[in-house]
Amino acid sequence: MKVEILPALTDNYMYLLIDQDTREAAIVDPVQPQKVLDAVKKHGVKLTTVLTTHHHWDHAGGNEKLVKMEPGLHVYGGDSRVGALTQRVSHLTALKVGSLSVKCLSTPCHTSGHICYYVTKPNSPEAPAVFTGHPRGDVQGTDRDPGQPGPQNGTEL
Repeated sequence: MKVEILPALTDNYMYLLIDQDTREAAIVDPVQPQKVLDAVKKHGVKLTTVLTTHHHWDHAGGNEKLVKMEPGLHVYGGDSRVGALTQRVSHLTALKVGSLSVKCLSTPCHTSGHICYYVTKPNSPEAPAVFTGHPRGDVQGTDRDPGQPGPQNGTEL
């Protein structure tokens, strides 16, 4: 499993999640679609999945444009307000990205339909990853205010 952190807007991040065995990829919160497709091309992977943590524009705002640019994507989220949604997920919904296992965790703190994605590679010693989309503002590093640590806080357990 490889994760590329893609800076977005002025204070946000998108995450390209790659299954290195199958070369299949997912993007978490693709607010800047062209930047996503540039990273996909750079890595030579097939983008199949959009994992949306919540419906706010700075996370889901690029979903509809990305689906137009790359038809056939599966777009997951925990709220019907997520743009281009193809499947609404709930707590403990299980998904696959190539051979990676993705578990959806309902975290209705930042928004009512907020989902965190817990990703593992079964039968592998690789560390899991969790993508939060800043579900809480009262824990340092989960919402990026000036002076707080950066993107490393939400990507690895």
